[in-house]
Amino acid sequence: MERQILIVVKSLVDKSLLGTYLFFFLNSCLQILFPPYPGDTITIFQGYITYRMGFNKYLMLLSTISGSFLSSMLLYYLSYKKSDTILSNRFMIKFFNLDKLHKLEDWFRKYGVFFILINKFIPGLGSLTFIAAGIFKLPLIPATISILLANVLHNTMLFSAGALTGDNMEIIKSSIKEYYRLIVGITFIISLLYFVIRSRIKLYRKLSK
Repeated sequence: MERQILIVVKSLVDKSLLGTYLFFFLNSCLQILFPPYPGDTITIFQGYITYRMGFNKYLMLLSTISGSFLSSMLLYYLSYKKSDTILSNRFMIKFFNLDKLHKLEDWFRKYGVFFILINKFIPGLGSLTFIAAGIFKLPLIPATISILLANVLHNTMLFSAGALTGDNMEIIKSSIKEYYRLIVGITFIISLLYFVIRSRIKLYRKLSK
């Protein structure tokens, strides 16, 4: 699927600037709303053609971030307002792995919106995280901020990686694997620091009473 999409992108880039921005906006929407879609691969390629062909990098990146953010908020909003419908929908169950929701509930109850930021970078849990945030009724403003930060960081890192990988599909796939390994490592370190700091704060409060 990736090769066919890249062929379409290369053809579109030569014909329409506006169409190019629109394509990458829709690409990031599909990445969130239809998880089997290879959105990360296309975002890396987007970074490559932006630097090679001299597109405005801010507008190109904005097209991707806005698409993924709005789609993420849509999942959050629908899950918040229509949780019963979401949980019983066959499409949602099949493509979003809703059977994993029960594994996330305790973590969301305990760590709240911070868990959105972590899960966005774990393969296979990105879109499910936004659905879970809505179903577990996380507050709107903190959830929105966390969703925005997660999408900005995720897409910016992929976009920047495109300047180094070029349009070689094997290199792109390899860079995605390395990216996720790096993210898992960073996420683990951040989570560990969070838990340590949280424990120290609790201990300090107990001792100060």
